[in-house]
Amino acid sequence: MAGEKGNVFPIRRKDLEEHFIKVDEAMKYINRGGNERLSLFDLVRDIGTGTKDLMEENVQKIIHIYRDGFALYYQIDAMIGDRAKRIDGNVTDQERDNFSHSYATFASSSWINHRLGLVSENKEPFPFEVGSNIKFDFGLQRDMLLNIILARLYGVINIHKRNKNFDEGNDLARGTYNYFKFVKDNALAHKTNLNHSLVELVDKTSFVIADEYTLTGFESSFEEKTAPKIEFVHVEPHEVIGCALAKKEMLRDMDRIALYDPILRKNPIIEVGGLSPSVLYDGFPGTGKTTLFRAGRTRLKVRADAVNEYWVTKNIKPLPVKLLEITPKVKTKWYGEAGQNTSQLIEEAQRPDSFNLLLTDDIDMLFSGGREESGGGDKDIMNIFMQFASGVNTKYEGFWQWWAATNEPTALDPAMRQRFISKYDVAGPETDLDFSDILYLKLGKWINSGLVSIDVGKGYVPLKERVSNGNNSNRGEGIISRVAKRFSSYPTLQDLGIMAKKFKDENPRFTGRPIQAVAEAIAKRINDYPIPEEWYTEPKRFFEKTFEERVGLLKDLCKKVDSNVIAEELERYANIESRYASEKFEKDVERQEHVMKVDLETKKRLIKELGKKDDK
Repeated sequence: MAGEKGNVFPIRRKDLEEHFIKVDEAMKYINRGGNERLSLFDLVRDIGTGTKDLMEENVQKIIHIYRDGFALYYQIDAMIGDRAKRIDGNVTDQERDNFSHSYATFASSSWINHRLGLVSENKEPFPFEVGSNIKFDFGLQRDMLLNIILARLYGVINIHKRNKNFDEGNDLARGTYNYFKFVKDNALAHKTNLNHSLVELVDKTSFVIADEYTLTGFESSFEEKTAPKIEFVHVEPHEVIGCALAKKEMLRDMDRIALYDPILRKNPIIEVGGLSPSVLYDGFPGTGKTTLFRAGRTRLKVRADAVNEYWVTKNIKPLPVKLLEITPKVKTKWYGEAGQNTSQLIEEAQRPDSFNLLLTDDIDMLFSGGREESGGGDKDIMNIFMQFASGVNTKYEGFWQWWAATNEPTALDPAMRQRFISKYDVAGPETDLDFSDILYLKLGKWINSGLVSIDVGKGYVPLKERVSNGNNSNRGEGIISRVAKRFSSYPTLQDLGIMAKKFKDENPRFTGRPIQAVAEAIAKRINDYPIPEEWYTEPKRFFEKTFEERVGLLKDLCKKVDSNVIAEELERYANIESRYASEKFEKDVERQEHVMKVDLETKKRLIKELGKKDDK
């Protein structure tokens, strides 16, 4: 196969296009028995707003998905069939055909299934009733097998049309998603019947399809394996224990993102401040980062659903909430493509047709070290992130936010780490009350039902009843007391400059970038207020005002801050960077101690061994 790199084979769009004429013929002349030849194009033409002469745009998009997938069927079958011919031994031609046809079916249906899921816009697919006797004969000639797949697809669509299930064009994706999942699963189940020597041909091989989808082995596709780890589980604020400041800011950021105007394509909150485009969350495993992200996504969906009701009355398409995740597994592709695919996800996060949350979990694991230590692929990804975080080619309009999480912030390149506008420590439960809360959260239903007998304690009130939406957070009493001791009165601008210089002397990495982060933190303190609930329950009270009036409403809610607040934020930021430096130093010491212990033990054993030889 030309163009292969190791065990990775590219299938470019031009390779697929070579099969389009054959695929179009197959889709246009489907044999369902007898002399009748049916056209899939004619069947779908009037779905949604389409007419007998012109398809709706969404239906055209889905037809192209089918077309690409069936072209992949032919391309994979040819590539695999060619490799299968090289296998020596007791492998028959029938076994080779059975293998190549089933793998081609698996590959094409996987890709179609994945793309249909993307265009379904998070809506539930329609059910597909499967008869127990419906199976595919992969030993058939490949054109005949594709005809059977198409004939059954024709039947599925026809049944949905008769039942009037297709109200709009995208319903075609929802109506056929489960059919292609069934085809994919059928091909996967057939794997056990295949010759093992043939299966090994693709066991550790990846096919990169049109630079957007990777199929590895006779298993799930790359994108399906790396689908967001954070499934959409509804999480209420009281279910996030501890992490008070991080939780408060997360929830308030989601409230502010929902104020975005999809007609004007801008958010009035940007004119006021208090919404960070990028946030870094650090904390040990198990401290609640995943739960925090789920709570944030839940909050944004609740707010989006509320404002979308208003936009629908203005004939504006609802903006769904999308979670886009970039994981370390992006590097399983060729390094030259890792950066490209990272860029594609970042670009998707900035498309204004949805509320977007870009998540980079375990961001430190995307890079093998700092810029000096990283390989080519690592540097590609890092450079893209650095430019994105710095705002290069990015105009922030307030409909997305980038979340990054790490268990080891010191493992992240310092320059990359400093690019994040906001940073929060996710410490999880810390106080006795926190641990009481988490125990009640996990055991509450059993306590309330009487199956667990325990006295909650004098004066204990569960977090859900004690506080709403995490608004009980503070920014650290320790910081406030230290600031009070540092200055006898409100610090002047000169005092703050001296304070910042002291932090610089203690930590050379305290540069101008931290000052920018502190300025953003001050904007958050000025905007430290809840968005009025009626703006979501009755969105027209906010959105029917002019953009300038909306900005004015937000400014009216802003709070004044004094120079003590600036000092607090300077201290908070310096503490974070100091902690990072201290943790890195301790880890470096631990590593060096380990090396020295190994070296010492090696010398002891070597001396002992040499002593034995001398005795002889």
